[in-house]
Amino acid sequence: MPAANHDDAYVRNLFDRMGPTYDAINLVSSFGFSEFWRWQCVRTANIRPGDRVCDMMAGSGECWRHIHAHGASVVSVDFSKVMAERQVRRGNRLRLPVDIRCENALECSIADGSIDRVVGAFGLKTLDTDATRRFALEIHRILRPGGRISLVEISHPEGWWLAGVYRWYVGHAIPLVGKVFLGDVECYRMLGVYTREFGSCDRVVALFADAGLEVSVRRHFFGCATSIVGSRPRSTDS
Repeated sequence: MPAANHDDAYVRNLFDRMGPTYDAINLVSSFGFSEFWRWQCVRTANIRPGDRVCDMMAGSGECWRHIHAHGASVVSVDFSKVMAERQVRRGNRLRLPVDIRCENALECSIADGSIDRVVGAFGLKTLDTDATRRFALEIHRILRPGGRISLVEISHPEGWWLAGVYRWYVGHAIPLVGKVFLGDVECYRMLGVYTREFGSCDRVVALFADAGLEVSVRRHFFGCATSIVGSRPRSTDS
């Protein structure tokens, strides 16, 4: 497998290309677990009615209906123009009022301390170490003191007897599914590369702690997905 390319322009182009089929392939290739993990991600954020929730690296807005079910408003951030266009169509179709911002999640226009909850599904793996550090600092900046964070990512399980099969599936079978739906193997092969190099949220959780967030890692389905869960401390010194 090639090495992962974390350049912003490359990743943006990758998701522009995958945009038309990303939802369907995620759902089919994960046997429905991607939707379940999004639901868990939103539930873990402990969203309350009236909260302002930022969906970071939001894709086509797959988390929105789970967020709105809690009576919260959504600010959506994603730098892919194709994904942002799909977000507009989703919002219109579902009649959901969403503040859509086609911006880089590492440096967005959201005001300091104006967000009650930050959620994000399956975007962490595309960030290298420096970008992850900047992402964590940006989350700390936009979260109000006491605000919560919940991020979920596909991961490589370790110590499980089916771990090898799962890694093969992510690296080889999903690209074939991508070819069937999109005719583009390379896009989905790169998702396998990102997943392999990311490993799990254990690898990056310290960067979120260094940014001043109190966080821990949770595992889902034998480690096939992991999440970073926590909050910005209420103390202004943090």
